Amino acid sequence: MKFHHISKSILSTTALALILATPAVAQENTEAEQPEEARQLETVVIRGEFIPAPQRETSQVASFLGAEDLARQGDTNAALALTRLSGLSVVSGKFAYVRGLGDRYSAALLNGSPLPSPEPLRRTVPLDLFPSNVLDGAAVQKTFSVQYPGEFGGGLIDLKTLRMPRENFLNVKLGTNWNTETSGQEGIYVHGGDYDWLGFDDGLRDIPGPLGAVLASDQSLGSYTPDEIEAVGESLVNSPLSVIQNGDLGPNFEGSVDGGMSFDKGDFEIGLVGVAGYDQEWQTKDAVRQYVQGSVLGSDFQSLQTNLTATLNALGSATVEWAEGEVQGTLFYVHSTSKEAQIDEGIDFNAQGSTGLVHDESSGWFERGLTFGQLRGEHYIGDLTFSWRGSMAQSTRDAPYERSLRRFIDNEGNILYSVANSYDIRFSELTDDNVSFGADLKYETTIDGTREAIISGGFDSSSTDRDYEFLAFRFAGGNSLPMDVQMARPDYLFSPDNIDPARFVLQEVTTPNDSYAAGLDVMAGYVQADLELFPFIRTTLGARYETAEETVRTFDRFGNPGAGDVNLENDYILPSATFTWNFADDLQMRLGYSQTIARPQFRELALSNYFDPETERSYRGNSGLVDSELTNYDARLEYYMGRNEFITIGAFHKEIKNPIEEVQFSTSTFVFETTFINSPKAVLSGAEFEYRTRFDMPISNPWFDDREWLFSANYTYTSSEVQADEGDRVFDPISRSLRDAALYGLDGSSLQGTPENIANLQFGWESDVEQMTLLLGWVDERILQRGLDQPGAELPDIIENPGVQLDLVYRRDFTVAGRDFTLGLSGRNLLNEAHEEYQLNDNDLGRTEFNTYDRGRSLSASLTLRF
Repeated sequence: MKFHHISKSILSTTALALILATPAVAQENTEAEQPEEARQLETVVIRGEFIPAPQRETSQVASFLGAEDLARQGDTNAALALTRLSGLSVVSGKFAYVRGLGDRYSAALLNGSPLPSPEPLRRTVPLDLFPSNVLDGAAVQKTFSVQYPGEFGGGLIDLKTLRMPRENFLNVKLGTNWNTETSGQEGIYVHGGDYDWLGFDDGLRDIPGPLGAVLASDQSLGSYTPDEIEAVGESLVNSPLSVIQNGDLGPNFEGSVDGGMSFDKGDFEIGLVGVAGYDQEWQTKDAVRQYVQGSVLGSDFQSLQTNLTATLNALGSATVEWAEGEVQGTLFYVHSTSKEAQIDEGIDFNAQGSTGLVHDESSGWFERGLTFGQLRGEHYIGDLTFSWRGSMAQSTRDAPYERSLRRFIDNEGNILYSVANSYDIRFSELTDDNVSFGADLKYETTIDGTREAIISGGFDSSSTDRDYEFLAFRFAGGNSLPMDVQMARPDYLFSPDNIDPARFVLQEVTTPNDSYAAGLDVMAGYVQADLELFPFIRTTLGARYETAEETVRTFDRFGNPGAGDVNLENDYILPSATFTWNFADDLQMRLGYSQTIARPQFRELALSNYFDPETERSYRGNSGLVDSELTNYDARLEYYMGRNEFITIGAFHKEIKNPIEEVQFSTSTFVFETTFINSPKAVLSGAEFEYRTRFDMPISNPWFDDREWLFSANYTYTSSEVQADEGDRVFDPISRSLRDAALYGLDGSSLQGTPENIANLQFGWESDVEQMTLLLGWVDERILQRGLDQPGAELPDIIENPGVQLDLVYRRDFTVAGRDFTLGLSGRNLLNEAHEEYQLNDNDLGRTEFNTYDRGRSLSASLTLRF
């Protein structure tokens, strides 16, 4: 919306220009025919001349990422690109935190539709699955408006895919990447199958026939004869998946093809866009992992892990536009697989060997997939706009043959299988389905013929179903083995010769909570009025009614029910009010108030045990969790100085009832689990600043003069505090009862996951043929996991320090033999900052490293051929 209004007091330069452009004769004739009092000039006041369209068209506090931003930053996926926006940080390279709030407080949409997640620990989709070349931009809305889902705390991220190309294009890109900690260095891996490099299994990891017959029979493995059990154990794939090898790792590489075209067909314009890409990346982490409990260092490991991640993605979009509307269909597919191998060596408090030294090996195959199909439309009927959208999506995660083997190191340094029951094999599979539909009706009119009024309403329906299946097996036995067998390589150790009742017997390990089925059904409707009550003053008032049922049911392989089934049914009326005052040229103030919610995620509710191989943490849900309720206040002052030049200063305050926090506790001495609690209350207050400008260098010479220089900076400060008043109670996941909140040491501590400071700087230039940008980002320390103290087993909080990220991105267009090319160069983590997770101990131990490793510097180069 444009803030252009009539005034009788100020003569604008635009109005004067219009008068001077009128022919003189016509002016004289008009003046001769009109009396003096009728010849008073009505002048036009223009405000918001430099306010960009996205900021002008919304009354919300929001940040926007355009196609040109994506090109300049050179980030490979949506997660990296979003870190450049004010108040955003990304955890684990996947999950966006808005204003420091955890990913549970941030919703992600694709073209306005929700997405399921292939991550067992989260209901939110990891944003690293979306390559930047399939995106046309992204909007991050930091104040709630009622047309969006009510699960809104820090912000909502709406990713926009490519749609109608304004000119035909075809690009072919090839690139490579080199990391100083990984590329050309020695890594570890299992051989696997022939197609592992593509991220697809060739059938090697399928459940073998004898085991499949057992699973199909619905009888436990232990009910079979010893010979049948032996046959099942011998059928499991051995050497290709159990032998960890060493070898030099080559560089990473990527390739993609994207193209689009548009054409007219009668009264219709048709646009077609297609993107396909492949990316392969090796990563080695040489980490220090130390675990403390009750002021004692019980475990001290050096952990070497190498991952091969292969990602395939494809997007197809077709758009039909005509005078009265448009219809767009989008199909998006991404398949990302990580093949992992890990060796840990060190001291373990619980080691049964004489030295306390252990040698742990593990390997895994984690195959994630997301398929998303959407059909949306927008239709114009006079002043009425009708829009609709429907989507179906499925995400999957398959983890076959997740292996872990523990052996012990004797006084001579020999690695021995000297303690029985130390070899486990797990299979798990997750499927997440989402079906959603929504429609909106918007009526545009005017108040007194001059001020705009938009009345809108609509509804949303979303249904998510998740199935998680888990199987666990263990090779029992192995005591008193001959020395040559104890020292054997893993595939020889568990060869068919040793799988028999006298040595190793395959056992099925089951619990009542192994698997779970979960669902979330949400129905919502809203009404909203967007009004210019007075010249230059705009307000948006709305309310959303949302009713939801969330269920979680645990069970074992035989269908026997587990404990702690969940059925959360709630309905809410969620109000939202925003106010925008354009009180001076290109200067406006926004104020916002809203109430929103955050629901527990499926994994947080399910009592099933889950081991996360990435963090080496064991998770168990808490079926006693309840919804978090948020009250949000926002204010922002915005001044726009020119094209893509602005200054904004904002403040926000949030009160959260029953925030969900991730906590760690000990089940026995130096055996830990992670779970979740509802803290009684949290309060966050903060401020944001953002500045962006384009300028000419004060030093004049041809090289400087041919380039437009740009600088931007944003900073977010957040003060958070968890509060527990006298009499507040917390549902304890260990005793499964309500206990006094004072026992948890919550009052006055920072909210888990929330850093105090986030800052980003960008400096660079643009010309007709090149772009260069230096990017600096800093995220302050934050509580990654809260430690729950128990008598004699105090656990310090786990602190994450994301540190400073310095990147340099360069792009150059050139022509060779009549063909257009683009050269892309980038350097990431140029300061060589490490990944740091640590604990601070109030004793001589001081700081201990929970999971700290060097990330290395990454250098990449790409060449794009443009047709």
